Amino acid sequence: MSAPAARLIIVLALAADAACGGRAVHSRSQPQRSEQKRLAFAILEDYDKGDDLADVGKDFELFRQLGVTTWRGSFGWDDYEPSRGTYDFDWLHRFADLAASSGIMLRPYIGYTPRWAAAGGGDRDDWNDPPRDLDDWYRFVRELASAMRRHRNVLSFEIYNEENVKQWWDGSADAYRRTLERGAAAVRAGNPRAGVLLGGMVYPDTEWLRAICAVRDHDPAPAFDIIPFHAYPETWTPPDVTLDKYLGGSFGDGFVKSADALCGPKPIWINETGFATVPGRTEREQAAWWIRAIATFAAEPRIEEIGIYEIKDLKPDRAAIGDTPNYHLGIAHADRSRKMAFQTIATLVHIIGDAPFTIGDQAAPITVAATDSVGDVERHAFLLGDGSELLVLWTRAASVTSDVRLPRHATRGWEYGVEGHLTREFRVNGDALTGLQLQPGEPRVFHLK
Repeated sequence: MSAPAARLIIVLALAADAACGGRAVHSRSQPQRSEQKRLAFAILEDYDKGDDLADVGKDFELFRQLGVTTWRGSFGWDDYEPSRGTYDFDWLHRFADLAASSGIMLRPYIGYTPRWAAAGGGDRDDWNDPPRDLDDWYRFVRELASAMRRHRNVLSFEIYNEENVKQWWDGSADAYRRTLERGAAAVRAGNPRAGVLLGGMVYPDTEWLRAICAVRDHDPAPAFDIIPFHAYPETWTPPDVTLDKYLGGSFGDGFVKSADALCGPKPIWINETGFATVPGRTEREQAAWWIRAIATFAAEPRIEEIGIYEIKDLKPDRAAIGDTPNYHLGIAHADRSRKMAFQTIATLVHIIGDAPFTIGDQAAPITVAATDSVGDVERHAFLLGDGSELLVLWTRAASVTSDVRLPRHATRGWEYGVEGHLTREFRVNGDALTGLQLQPGEPRVFHLK
């Protein structure tokens, strides 16, 4: 069943250098101290039991070309226990072996309740129901985790998906909490080395975490290791909820602080995000969105993984839960021909790598000098562990000419276009980039050494 998936500092600054006649404004999300983090990437691509594994292998080759070797997708309960006590994991074993041979790590989510096990009584929409009998659920998850234990590339199991909205979980928060607890216990009984993820929430939902974690007679906090949520700004949000506003200035002091207090400090992932090239939206807009998204999300100190939704568009005849954008979120077309965003993401993934980077702070101040509207500029800068840096700048609505003061002295620079290709190599004179022309929605990407 198909579902809706060098190193950097990023400083978000809306500023002008007073020395150049502008106003100096500090970033609203700039950390107040030096922080290091790693940023991982994954790709969501759902497969049903029985899908052609040769075809799946072609997707895995795209993963490798992109530079992302972690898969997220569904292991449907309805597929692998079609009737009570009848487990059918043969295709899954071959799928996991294929992934291993391609160097792909697996992070499945478990969902899609079979009709025989659903609490709703057997109607055709039972796939999003809670389990009627948690003992049935426990036995399935334990059998699944135990069967997949031999595959060292199966890293974790996620308990259902987008359960904080009715469309994906037709039950109460308490029913989910109990399902989570029993599912986590079953994973650990079947494969103690596997991690457990809370089901990815549709958005950073503090009230849902409160319902799941703040229970006096239970302690669900140890039941899961990761708090994931999904982010589709500018595809499934109102027009005024743009990418730069999606997390908002209170993400760290609001959602993160609450999550830590309610559930205990845990890594926070965006394990689904994307931008749909629906009619009227171009591939160039998608590529520019991905630059802005990676920069914006990487700027948050606690976000440790970005899940790309998805590797390719759905074929028009493929059933999907959701609406038109579900068919156009791929970074390649349904025939696997690449969209512009494919190379854009590959370039940024290559630069970011898997080593820690430092987020901009008082130890590496950055200011922006602009002769135009300061408040229209978005900028993110990443300090790399090798001594280089990467800057990402754009303006939201108006054309702006800006000067950027660099946190580190640089002598050489490379600029990459929205399409992800190198556009020029240049010398850097001093500690600033001057006279940068910024156009609305067109990020400029600089790697400096």
